[in-house]
Amino acid sequence: MQKHVVILGGGLAGLSCGYELVQRGHRVTILEREPHVGGMASSFVEDGAEYWCYDFGPHRFHSKDESLIDHVREIIGEENIVHAKRLSRIVLFNKFFDYPLNASNVVRNMPKTLLIKAFLDYFWVRLLDVFKLRHFTDRDFESWTTRRFGATLYRIFFGQYTEKAWGMPPSQISADWASQRITLLNLRDAVMKTLFRPKKGNVPRTLVTDFIYPKYGGIGELARGYARRIEAAGSRVLTDAPAIRVLRDGMNVTGIEYGRHDRQVVEGDEYVSTIPVTALAKALSPKVPQEVERAIDSLRYISIVFVYLKLNRGNVSPDNWVYLPEKHLTVHRISEFKNFSPYCSPKDKTMVCCEITCRRGDEIWRASPEQLKSIAERDLISVGLIQAGEVLDVVVKKIPYAYPVYDLEYKKHLTPIMDYVNGLGNLKTTGRQGNFRYNNMDQSVEMGRKMGIERATGARTDHERVATGKEYFG
Repeated sequence: MQKHVVILGGGLAGLSCGYELVQRGHRVTILEREPHVGGMASSFVEDGAEYWCYDFGPHRFHSKDESLIDHVREIIGEENIVHAKRLSRIVLFNKFFDYPLNASNVVRNMPKTLLIKAFLDYFWVRLLDVFKLRHFTDRDFESWTTRRFGATLYRIFFGQYTEKAWGMPPSQISADWASQRITLLNLRDAVMKTLFRPKKGNVPRTLVTDFIYPKYGGIGELARGYARRIEAAGSRVLTDAPAIRVLRDGMNVTGIEYGRHDRQVVEGDEYVSTIPVTALAKALSPKVPQEVERAIDSLRYISIVFVYLKLNRGNVSPDNWVYLPEKHLTVHRISEFKNFSPYCSPKDKTMVCCEITCRRGDEIWRASPEQLKSIAERDLISVGLIQAGEVLDVVVKKIPYAYPVYDLEYKKHLTPIMDYVNGLGNLKTTGRQGNFRYNNMDQSVEMGRKMGIERATGARTDHERVATGKEYFG
């Protein structure tokens, strides 16, 4: 029996879910707030006298699951695939450090007095830990990382960048963030992986160098490929169609009111949400209980402003992306799309994406394109990546709900929201935003596909377990 499934959110999780449903004969309606599909995996193309293509920061698709890679190649189109190798580094002390950390590179580049201090700090903290002379809680980012790398390496490579990117002290960030995003276990692990690179099947995801990327159209070609196939099957992908109210009768959803001006209601047999779980809970009508409302107000998201500088030079660096952790710089990461696909910019020009994290409504969020251009240009000149006068133009994009904030209390606040939302009989939530989970692009696709298969067939797929194991991260 054919079902009509209404999906909130046209990012990769929502689109891949819809794709699996229509492949099995069901009908879907996807509601996307923005005028384009893809969420954070969107791309923008300027195809006039010159061709420019750019993403929301760096995106590379890789996975240990070969069948998932084959699936993505099919959706993008084999003729539009290029193979690339990841290079990412950290700029410190006017030098480039490999990331993930490479022990020989650290030894070669770090000032010698600081290097000696780093090793002494590491051996001291290992002594304290092994002989139980100090109790390390592993509760927050600072203690988790210091325990494994020592105070000096923590401060230089992890602490200052984390505080800058998240706008809060690392001691107030949950250790979940560290355990999910730092592949190396400790300094000894960094040395061992430098001397003895893991075999192919055991390489942590951060150490994977090979990835695929669209030749033209940016990473957004994956989202657009899904949308084309869903619409070709007779279903709908509606953009510029934000969900305003999620109508319910008790704990059953009865329809979605959507639209900016001319509001409409769409009804389905089942519903899947990939929008921020806080936004979903707020949109429920009748409203959620007060204790759930209080929990919603306690969860936070980081916003990002992307400042794209078009430059009158062929390349800035060979890197896919570069971290800028030093506190006197406002930009925390740059990416150069020409190093993903050489066709993203004109041959003699390039574009650099400068990321600045902020809170929605703050000074950075409200800054004009010209002000943001000045900030980004100043930072890149100060670290020697560009020279004055090379910027031809600037483009600015903003994302209000970029990354969930893993503060020390986030689980306490997230639990009642997820419990209430999961109690809805005919609505399921998934994806990065839907689960308040910082996962990778391939995992969003995997979540969505598994959710779609489960909704279509009734078979258990364990979609909720994707991106919960440490083997997924780093």
